[in-house]
Amino acid sequence: MMVKLRALDVSLCVFLLRVPVVLSVHVLAAMAITCPFLAVSAGANAVVTKEEKRQFDVLRKAVQSQPGGYVHPSLGIIAPAPSGAQRGLGIVKKYKKENNNDVLLKVPISYQMTRTLALSTLIPLIPADVLHRVPLNELDDAALLVLLVLHERGLGRRSSFKAYIDTLPDDAGCGWTGEGAEDFRKLPKEVEPEDIEAGMSYAYRVSTGMASDYGEYLSNDAWPREWKEDVSRGLQWSLCTVSSRGTAANSIPGNNEGGTGIRLVPVADLMNHDGLSAGFIELSSTEKVGNGDFVDAVQTDAGTFVVRSVWKDWRTKELDVGDEVTVSYNLPHYGAVDWYLSLGFVPGELSGKRSDEL
Repeated sequence: MMVKLRALDVSLCVFLLRVPVVLSVHVLAAMAITCPFLAVSAGANAVVTKEEKRQFDVLRKAVQSQPGGYVHPSLGIIAPAPSGAQRGLGIVKKYKKENNNDVLLKVPISYQMTRTLALSTLIPLIPADVLHRVPLNELDDAALLVLLVLHERGLGRRSSFKAYIDTLPDDAGCGWTGEGAEDFRKLPKEVEPEDIEAGMSYAYRVSTGMASDYGEYLSNDAWPREWKEDVSRGLQWSLCTVSSRGTAANSIPGNNEGGTGIRLVPVADLMNHDGLSAGFIELSSTEKVGNGDFVDAVQTDAGTFVVRSVWKDWRTKELDVGDEVTVSYNLPHYGAVDWYLSLGFVPGELSGKRSDEL
């Protein structure tokens, strides 16, 4: 069985894609889930552990080890987040504004999980006859990333993305296994039980299908024992991870005329939503301050994801210790159900609206 993650009716199940402001195309893919950092039910009791701090520091160094990589020295994990989420990214020590036009984060394409990376990593692992029967290159970006994330986790210390993988929680917080799924009475009024049931059913079909097609060829040395016994359980974790953290991006890095794809962008995927903030920015490599841009980019900056401390009207945010760094997920076509299935909450700007009302 070859599984493709394709766009479905947005009221059924939706893949979360935080859309960079340079993109004009709104992308939907299929999957219903909750972002781990936006599980608001436990937010009031959340604390940042020493291990989380250590893991973020290691991730910071990994990003900054790449040419062009940058993480502002004041950034760190905060809990609970002022946005109401269990976790978030914010200012954890005295904020010193640097002379970089409000840039807080730059994640180069070399430290992003992409379709190209997935294909180059996975194709050598899978026998030719299997690839002929279920071609990897026919899978959507989302499906490829699901396989790649699970494979990289299985590599353990051998993974070049170990610093990123270590920050991904074991409990990815999927909407179809969360509090609302266990007790429909806890669902927001905008969400119906059948919305949750559809997401649960779809997740099961996708994970079992992918396990049958590709599961035995993925590295599994560092998987938990239960995943080794049932690959579909690991794939459900990976589905949750990719669905909650996947970010819409240009298919050709830096080229907004070549179509839209999906990537995983470490650190950027820790930021919670605020409709008043600016969104993610993907560099084209042609930006020049002299032309009115905020950065002088070079060729290797193509595809780099940037977050600035600015509001959606580009006014500078005045940040201090304890402030959360947020971005707009830029999802104008999402209704309340879509937000809940993807993120576990209904934003104030959409309370009371379903997809079919937009």
